[in-house]
Amino acid sequence: MPPIRAALCLLTLLAGCAAPLPPPPPITADEAQSRAMQALAANKPQEALDNFTIAAKQGDHRGERGIGTLYYTGYGVVKDFGEATYWLTAPAQASDPSSEYTLGLIADQGGSGVLQDRAKAFTWFQRAAGHGHTGAAYSLGRAYHYGFGTPINYAEALRWYITAAQAGDTDATVGIGILNVEGRGVRQDFKRGIAEFTKAAEAGNGDAMRRIANLYFNGDGVPHNDATAYSWLRRAAAAGNEDAIRRLTTVMTPET
Repeated sequence: MPPIRAALCLLTLLAGCAAPLPPPPPITADEAQSRAMQALAANKPQEALDNFTIAAKQGDHRGERGIGTLYYTGYGVVKDFGEATYWLTAPAQASDPSSEYTLGLIADQGGSGVLQDRAKAFTWFQRAAGHGHTGAAYSLGRAYHYGFGTPINYAEALRWYITAAQAGDTDATVGIGILNVEGRGVRQDFKRGIAEFTKAAEAGNGDAMRRIANLYFNGDGVPHNDATAYSWLRRAAAAGNEDAIRRLTTVMTPET
């Protein structure tokens, strides 16, 4: 047998006898979580879901929270509050503030497989706010303000609004303004209320802009001025405030 052919035969035999390559090492939860976040940044929700699932199967609460959040938002999957609740419960019970807050939002809104339960929402908001979640602090203030899942308590509403506002939540700043304008739990103070609305408006809050417009329409705490009111209403509409948009597309008359 020619040497070259013999060498080829030997290589073939050796290859046939070689041990199979070992399987690649499993992806760790940390690596899967990292890949999931990169996939989200690249607008690849299915890839994110796959990697969150890998992490979740290893008992990683970040993966469970990721899956639950996708189902809550409906990003890349069919929105399903029931499925979101399933995945968010374990991390929430482990005191993850984001999961607690999202469960509060689900219970507060209801729908998509879950009944509205504002008492349950209040409990989740309490837990999340106690763990430092800004959005939950605002939601807790709103619950006390309007009696959602708990008796109305304007003093507590103001306390939690202030907590959230100090952390940068402009909706909470609007809440402080409302309490002052309406004299709820504090002496009525239009000047303070307008100052709070203006602060939130300057940060881009459309609801604050709409409320300033209403004050000028009605002459509450400021001189009645339709031109100024319409100017604020247009700013609110440009900021995406649906009430302002709706009002500008109908007959524009002062609200009562």
